[in-house]
Amino acid sequence: MSALSSKKFYPVIHCVDPNNQGIGHAIDNVRIAMTNGADGVFLIGHNMRFSKLSYIFEHVRERLPEAWIGLNFLDISSEKLWTELSTIARRCTNLNALWIDGMPNHRISLPRTIQVFGGVAFKYIDSQLSGAALSEACAKAVRCVNVATTSGDSTGSPPDVLKLYDIKENLDGKIPLAVASGVSAANVLQLLKFADIFLVASSICARGPELDDNEYFIAEKVRELADLIHR
Repeated sequence: MSALSSKKFYPVIHCVDPNNQGIGHAIDNVRIAMTNGADGVFLIGHNMRFSKLSYIFEHVRERLPEAWIGLNFLDISSEKLWTELSTIARRCTNLNALWIDGMPNHRISLPRTIQVFGGVAFKYIDSQLSGAALSEACAKAVRCVNVATTSGDSTGSPPDVLKLYDIKENLDGKIPLAVASGVSAANVLQLLKFADIFLVASSICARGPELDDNEYFIAEKVRELADLIHR
């Protein structure tokens, strides 16, 4: 990464069950990301118990102790979400970030070394927020998390530029803004005007060989996007 760039690029790994080559799959993808200009990665557990994602993380951390790694648990009920997540996060060795699509009602108790990413106008929750409601959501983000994270209306859909402008204005430079859907080499230069952090999967992934039909990063696409974000 260029020493002059403050922008961050975190490819997102959709993890698979540890019993289905999930540990090797995660390690391989982290290595592709880190050797092609990414600043770190997020591991996400779709259709996976938090215990399995934590297990994968611990193996990745053991093999790649210097990598910046965040986690996104998707299986914990909303009423227990932040209390339970903070407990789990504390148990993860040298975890760098915790990401959740929603937003806590208060700043949760975590070591300062763990950044908390929380959703603002996020897909499938409240992606159409505007006006006073959006201003309130941004003010809450400033109080409760380290990074405001937004998206388009659905997976693979980029957010509207006017929406990013409004969020950025409301955050007023107090915390960074991350974009977590629809980022690609074709649109990232436009998004760079407003966003500080880019969480990317769809545009840099392909399926593996026939006997391993899991997502893997394409090294050339990771490098291309990293160069555009960091230039």
